[in-house]
Amino acid sequence: MPTSQAHGIDKGEWLRLTPLMALQALASGSPANNPVVPTADEIQDLYARIYA
Repeated sequence: MPTSQAHGIDKGEWLRLTPLMALQALASGSPANNPVVPTADEIQDLYARIYA
């Protein structure tokens, strides 16, 4: 599966936007479909991990 980096997304821009993306993910309600609902910080950590 191609990564965000492989799609040409700048790492600095990606990291700058991860707090907003995490809040939007929580607001969407989708994380509530998991057995353990992640915090915004945990979602940001996942976004940081999947960039590479």
